[in-house]
Amino acid sequence: MISSLFFYGYWKPEYLILLTLTSTIDYFSALYIQKSESRRARKIGLLASIVSNLSILILFKYSHFLASNLNLAGWLNETPAWLNLVLPVGISFYTFQAMAYVIDVYRKRLPAEKSFSRFLLFITFFPQLVAGPIERAPHLMVQLTRLKAATSEKIIPALWLICMGLWKKVFIADRLGVFVDGVFNNIPESNGIQCLLAIFFFGIQIYCDFSGYSDIARGIARFFGVNLMLNFNNPYLATSLTDFWRRWHISLSGWFRDYVYHPLGGGRNGYSRTFVNILIVFLLSGIWHGANWTFLMWGLWHGLGLVLERVFGMVKNRAIPYRLATLFWIFAGWTFFRINSIYDLDLFLQKIQEFDWSGFQQFNLFRSNWEFLLAALGIVSLLMIEKYQTLRFRWYSRLSQNQRMAWITTMFLMLIWLGKFKGQDFIYFQF
Repeated sequence: MISSLFFYGYWKPEYLILLTLTSTIDYFSALYIQKSESRRARKIGLLASIVSNLSILILFKYSHFLASNLNLAGWLNETPAWLNLVLPVGISFYTFQAMAYVIDVYRKRLPAEKSFSRFLLFITFFPQLVAGPIERAPHLMVQLTRLKAATSEKIIPALWLICMGLWKKVFIADRLGVFVDGVFNNIPESNGIQCLLAIFFFGIQIYCDFSGYSDIARGIARFFGVNLMLNFNNPYLATSLTDFWRRWHISLSGWFRDYVYHPLGGGRNGYSRTFVNILIVFLLSGIWHGANWTFLMWGLWHGLGLVLERVFGMVKNRAIPYRLATLFWIFAGWTFFRINSIYDLDLFLQKIQEFDWSGFQQFNLFRSNWEFLLAALGIVSLLMIEKYQTLRFRWYSRLSQNQRMAWITTMFLMLIWLGKFKGQDFIYFQF
């Protein structure tokens, strides 16, 4: 627990107070709920937790956005200076993890944790603290009660996960990020081909960036004998949008399903109500990602896609055209996710409409042909890893311990040589 608090406090020590405050409120709320016999008292404990968590989240993440829009609408003279708050790293992740714990106690799915130190460790467990996965108490809390050092048989798989995560991050994501940032941060000087490539490359970048972090987190956790949940399962091999959301950011998708979609009624009250519930969930998912209208548009885009899938009966259709349509919808949606503002969106779409094949002559923003070649190699290696994952592990399982260690060492040396270590922070740190 001390190492987890040091890990978080090293970035900004004063936000340890905020993290500890949130944890303390939820710890006592859960204990109050468990000992209360009346339903009214239990609801009071639940509301105390939810209101405090959401109030802190809204204050730090959305208050400046709300004030700025009120200012633009003429309902506020100016945005108060005190609202220029630095967003605490990982606040959306640990807030949702804490809320899920209290809700599960309220639903009597698990007993309240009596040890405050163990509960605080559950909230602050450093491998997944700042960018998930959003763990559930029944899965993680039990493992934290019996922490133990990894055996030699488990160290090598842990190192393999870390190696694959770093490969995705510093070899692929950060290299593609050079091109992506060059386009989205300078749209007026970009052409249509560059804009289309930027969308495609960002789709690869964000997957490698986020799933890479998840792999690293899972690998580090295994050194303590903890198995974190799988957060990505080959999402770009999905057969439909519904299937995509079962594979992408699985912990967040499951959170919204269990704590928002099902309480709203899920799909039990007819098509119209189901469609409304889907749109509510994805609008909330969009705003969870950031205080920007573009994230709301991204959430609405996916919500509408899921509604259309159900209207036209495409959810279980595995035909190639439907798979390609799914990929098109996903990658088109990344435009809303990555664009800096709604003001840039109009110009960006204009650039795509002015598509000209001659733009290929100026499309290279990788600074050198060598960097472009490595980026292409990274995408090919990702496709091989995703497509032949089962085959790879069959091959890997035949190696001896020494052969596996030699292979991992070779991969790390390649990363040191070819990785971009002056790249960006993990994208999801901002959420």
